[in-house]
Amino acid sequence: LPFAVVGTLNGVHLFSRLRGATLHSTVTRGAKVVWRTYHDSVVLLVVTCDDGASDDHLGFLLDNVFGAMGCYPLVDHLLSQLDQDSCTLGDLTGVADFLLCPESQALQPYLESFVEEVDSLYGCLLVRGKVAVATKHWLRLSPQETVLLAMAAHAGTKCISRDLPVYLPNSCPSVCNRLVTLQLTQGVELCLLCGPAPSLAVLEEEVCRFWNDAFDLLKSASSLHPRNFPLSSSSDKKVVAFPPLDKNILGFLLINTKRHKSLTSVHPLEDEIARTKEGKCISLRRRQEMLRVLYKSVVGRHFPASPHQEQPAVSGEHSGADHSATEVYTCAETHKSYAIRTADHQLYLLFSPSIPTFAMR
Repeated sequence: LPFAVVGTLNGVHLFSRLRGATLHSTVTRGAKVVWRTYHDSVVLLVVTCDDGASDDHLGFLLDNVFGAMGCYPLVDHLLSQLDQDSCTLGDLTGVADFLLCPESQALQPYLESFVEEVDSLYGCLLVRGKVAVATKHWLRLSPQETVLLAMAAHAGTKCISRDLPVYLPNSCPSVCNRLVTLQLTQGVELCLLCGPAPSLAVLEEEVCRFWNDAFDLLKSASSLHPRNFPLSSSSDKKVVAFPPLDKNILGFLLINTKRHKSLTSVHPLEDEIARTKEGKCISLRRRQEMLRVLYKSVVGRHFPASPHQEQPAVSGEHSGADHSATEVYTCAETHKSYAIRTADHQLYLLFSPSIPTFAMR
């Protein structure tokens, strides 16, 4: 944007504030502007295309940008709004992306031992940006912090190890910590929150000694991407196959609003029949885009923007309505979608256009 336009937008917000009013957002022809003020001293504004979604999503984006202030690769990653490599949605949902990993119980002792050895309490294993295993103290971080840390480990230039100074926006915003990431195998990274010691060189030496025996487990966990969940489960040397998913499912997003966890898959089936009317398969990138559009069109308008909010804030001519939807469906030429929520869960589904509308439910 030209500097004059940015100055005008900031001036309008300042003028409103000096007159005792608060300017949250405005809409122009094809565009939307949202302002946020932090600590009465920092003003952030975002200008984007008007997609008709609730302002809550852009407000949440600005909250994340403020929380990541100073880490420019992470800010750029947040503004890109789409992570094609990892297919994560934590920047939009506000809860960490998880991987359903059968090897998690076997990997947990390796993680706990290594974290204890390096004199830390916070550690996790990321598979393509999704949490596979984490220590209990890592899980006690705020949802925003777990999302930002996972994104920081995946943002910027790809490398086998990195040492980043980070400030946790909720736990300790005034104390600098070290976020250390170490690549264990292709697509699998070990993340640690450390103090001044040990050095990155020491950690790189220790990681080989601790994790060498877990290579097969790590490789198996990495193979779950991009499905992100297993097709079967093994217990006491018995393999139990999960019930098959409907072949019309293109992808889904499952959120546990109570435990602040989510599971996303844009490739849930081994053999897919989903095609457009032109006979073309829908790409994984396009499915990720459709899931984001579905979530943004539902949350804040039909579903509450916060799990603690009883009903969504509705603006416009329906502002007096007291109805809170629990199910939403849409039909388009390329796909159909369905969303449902309960007290502790939200499920968003993408279907091929061939499925009968009544069958989505």
